[in-house]
Amino acid sequence: MVINYLERSAIDDTLWNKCISESFNGIVYAYTWYLDIVSPNWTALVSNDYSYVFPIPAFKRFNVDMLLQPLFTQQLGLFSANQITSEILNEFIQQIPQKFKYINIHLNTKNNYCGTAESIDRITYQLDLVQSYTKIQESYSQNTRRNILKAIASGVDVIKIESSVVFIDFYRNHGVKFKKSKYTQIEKLINLLSENGHGEMIGAYFRGELCAATLIVKGNGKLIYLFASSSSLGLQKRAMFAIVDQIIRWNSESHLVLDYEGSIIPSIARFYAGFGAKPCMYQKVIIDNMPFHVRILFKLKNILSKH
Repeated sequence: MVINYLERSAIDDTLWNKCISESFNGIVYAYTWYLDIVSPNWTALVSNDYSYVFPIPAFKRFNVDMLLQPLFTQQLGLFSANQITSEILNEFIQQIPQKFKYINIHLNTKNNYCGTAESIDRITYQLDLVQSYTKIQESYSQNTRRNILKAIASGVDVIKIESSVVFIDFYRNHGVKFKKSKYTQIEKLINLLSENGHGEMIGAYFRGELCAATLIVKGNGKLIYLFASSSSLGLQKRAMFAIVDQIIRWNSESHLVLDYEGSIIPSIARFYAGFGAKPCMYQKVIIDNMPFHVRILFKLKNILSKH
């Protein structure tokens, strides 16, 4: 197989997006328009006929070229409508240009890396929605059932949010805290997802006040639980339990999979598992060829960013 390394300007968007759309492991994160927002300098490895594509999320840190998993993008890796063997995957990873001195990327659940580089298993949680709501509900934990009933009994009402401005303002105030530049990126992403029909904003209201909200990304047979936030009132009223339950109710008996994006935080993982979601493994691959002084600076920056 001939594998070409292409800069963004040389990538044929139509052929690329056709590959992602038809891939058995296609995912919204891998479309060109999504990558353009989360990783503006991305490049790629592409087979001659675009039957295999491998996005390369390129960043520069300390004047060193790196591959880093972009925010709001749980999985990337190799995509194709054809079989993806470990050998083909390894071939692509080996073709990553040597100018990238540090690689820390997530593959997808259908990639099986068996190369010599360091790999770490990560977990996402997925729920198949093919069964009826009643049948799916049978797999809820007792704690989840109790919290849903508490939210409903208190008067929490779950409806779709039509205004991206309302959602973005709520997320800015109650979601994960990011730098201002990242909120600009979030705003672009939410607006684009909403405009092209890939995003659905859902809110929980208590006595007319928005107290919890989530954005579900739709595409390639998946519903991805991407952005979620609750106010103190929403936490008190268990509003997010009501939101997820309503998402399942709306989409049951479909050929969709609800992907919660997983978490290494035990309490969040329990929240996902409480709805009957099952753990599903994907891999993180790390290759570190950085100069020693850059490695120290990079590790120090990561440590400081967590405090």
